[in-house]
Amino acid sequence: MVTIRDVARESGVSPATVSFALRGDSRVKSSTMQRIKSVARSMGYAGNSVAKSLRSGRTGIIEVAVFNLDQPFYAQLTAEICREALKHGVQAIVQQCIGAVATENTMLEKVANQFCDGAILCTGELDDNELQVLSQGKPMVLLDDHSSRGPFDSLFTPCEDGAETAVAHLFDIGCKHVGVIGCEPYTFEQVQSSMRVSDRRLNGCYRAFERVGRTLEAADIVPCDWYSTASRQVVGKLTHGGSPWDGLFCMTDAVAIGALRALADNGIAVPDEVAVVGFDGVVEGEICVPSLSTVGLDIPELARKAVNTLLHNIEKGDHSDTPKHITVGYELLTRESTRR
Repeated sequence: MVTIRDVARESGVSPATVSFALRGDSRVKSSTMQRIKSVARSMGYAGNSVAKSLRSGRTGIIEVAVFNLDQPFYAQLTAEICREALKHGVQAIVQQCIGAVATENTMLEKVANQFCDGAILCTGELDDNELQVLSQGKPMVLLDDHSSRGPFDSLFTPCEDGAETAVAHLFDIGCKHVGVIGCEPYTFEQVQSSMRVSDRRLNGCYRAFERVGRTLEAADIVPCDWYSTASRQVVGKLTHGGSPWDGLFCMTDAVAIGALRALADNGIAVPDEVAVVGFDGVVEGEICVPSLSTVGLDIPELARKAVNTLLHNIEKGDHSDTPKHITVGYELLTRESTRR
């Protein structure tokens, strides 16, 4: 690797002069400065990023920590965040958050120890006080924070309204018996004060049932992990020999895609016998057969807002403003899986 001493030797000046010239210091003549910079470029010299970060107090790196990267929504959101960060000349370091306190502690300690200038974090296990202590004043933007009015800027997906719209759509197309796939069968009262994503979406389901004067029974709320393989297995067992439902709302598109396969495995026609709608708007939903109706989130816009909010906070270096809590928009995308 080319060092500053190599550039000095080739330029016929001292290492100190090279250092001054590369920083644009006025103590170096313009002609000498240009010559040194030309030599440095021709030799492929790259400045010491560690030294630069020590002088500026910034590394030009942000951390992105999200839940399981093998889930389509988080994978696509993370990719969009990385692209958006690069537009601003910032590098995003991605980590997978598995919902364990120890893992989240480790990630936040790196932020606090100046490994990163700030973080975009999807966290589920740490409360507001723990986040504040561990961040040590570093900027953070939270995705679907579990606190409705936490101390950090937060972006929320439209869980309640989106789920309500999706289930209402199933009723609108004539479904009489709607099941909900991908969450615990909590009661309406239990989910009212919860900020967990699955609980908020279930809350929206309850609202849709109430609008049409129906009751969402616990037996029609089916838990399963948010993976296509998991939902295929669960829905496959429950629909073997026929489906108890004529409509399914799935907590994520990944869950919905697994449900579509399970119904096909069991010879159940979609949407004629069972209509299916998901939540997220991932690209896989457009190309599966049948194509998936879903609550479509603008994933690129969510990424832009997250990155821009974080970089704004890093730049101003002052966290005295009242935290912003923003819920992004959505669009009901009606496709083949509900097109009756």
